Amino acid sequence: MDKLERALEAAIELGASYAEVRYRSDEEVFTYMRGGTIHASGINNRSGLSVRVLVNGAWGFASTNRMDRVEEAVREAAKLAKASSSLRKRPVKLSPAAIYNVRYNHLVKEPITLERMAEFLRLVDASIVEADERIKVRNIYMNYNTTRTTLLTSDGTNIESEIPRTSIFVIMAAHDPAKGTQERMLELGYAGGYETLVNNNVDARIEEEARILAKILDTARPLPHDDVMDVVFGPELAGILVHESVGHPLELDRIMGREGAEAGESYLTIEGIGRFRLGSEEVNIIDDPTLPGSYGFYMFDEEGVKARARELVVRGIVTETLMNREYAAYLGADSNAAARSSDYDKEPIPRMANTYLKPGNWNAEEIVRETRRGLYFKTYREWNIDDRRWFGRYGGHEVYYVEKGEIQYMVRNPFIEVTTDKLWSSVDAVGDDLQFVAGECGKGNPMQGVPVWMGGPTFRARGLRVLKAP
Repeated sequence: MDKLERALEAAIELGASYAEVRYRSDEEVFTYMRGGTIHASGINNRSGLSVRVLVNGAWGFASTNRMDRVEEAVREAAKLAKASSSLRKRPVKLSPAAIYNVRYNHLVKEPITLERMAEFLRLVDASIVEADERIKVRNIYMNYNTTRTTLLTSDGTNIESEIPRTSIFVIMAAHDPAKGTQERMLELGYAGGYETLVNNNVDARIEEEARILAKILDTARPLPHDDVMDVVFGPELAGILVHESVGHPLELDRIMGREGAEAGESYLTIEGIGRFRLGSEEVNIIDDPTLPGSYGFYMFDEEGVKARARELVVRGIVTETLMNREYAAYLGADSNAAARSSDYDKEPIPRMANTYLKPGNWNAEEIVRETRRGLYFKTYREWNIDDRRWFGRYGGHEVYYVEKGEIQYMVRNPFIEVTTDKLWSSVDAVGDDLQFVAGECGKGNPMQGVPVWMGGPTFRARGLRVLKAP
């Protein structure tokens, strides 16, 4: 702590109008199993410190994994800020933020050891084989990561946190010489330890996915032709659609052009905030880092701002974007705690946490029953979206043909092509069965991957373009 406090003092002495020092350590326990055999496992430890300073209206950022070089990092950050200040067209300003002195951690009841991890993966692999012996490709990666962070700012904020996260990523592929190949990828993740796997029936869920994979291989048949029809989306589809077509384009730094040369742009403009109609009145989209047990959980962001639920879309209107202190200041607004960083040596930038379509009043079965003719996309196998997040193409995995409110048969590998406004403006029914899947959301240069949840309930959109398998 003394070194962090001294780093702040040194930054101010070097001319910084604002400075923050962040120490972070990550302890990772991991195991990789392929085909029932453990191919890699171990424990990784990574730690270091970063310094970010604001000098003459410009940022400077530096990091080190050696505590005897902290003041050297401070000097490097100040040097970079001074060098870039003359190049900025608009000086950086920060929105006001409350000062906090807080220690918090997310509860973990059962930490995960390598032995327990191996035992669980053997159980999961055996259940996949039992579901269908044709599933020869079985890659399972499991991770238990504990992130400890200390943040000090020149404003006076001092926040310490400890967040454990457990995740499991599965790739399965089934092959039949007469029927072809089908594959499935699934990631589940939670804040907490081994208890999250038990409480969420992760092993049973993966086994069920294996059985569905075999069922698709055996019974699914292609659509006879491309068509326009109603589409019912399951919670997994709700998650990826919300994340890609709403979450990313509503990151304020992206809207203002920072991401343009790296990850793309946005269909939204500054003028559209608060008035742009994205969808029907049934569409309400939230990003909430504070959900207990969530993979994207945090109570304070990397700038020390207290987290809250962000109401991105309310009754179809874009009402809020994801902001850090810098970009909020450009709008004369307050940060909504979206500043996140993937590691000690990465700067915090506006990111999603747990983004989802807010549940409605329909029952999922009722939505299907009230659909005269259409497809029921329960899960997906691939997705693509353009740089402005306006035109998307989504390939289905577990998909059913619906006629007169009844499921008729499984459909093999259909696609949906749709613009963002057509998708969300066509929503007329939203279910109450909120569910989430996990992901590692990529953004930035250098690339940062942060843990997120993506989710929602079952919902229906009318009159979408559906394509048969290529």
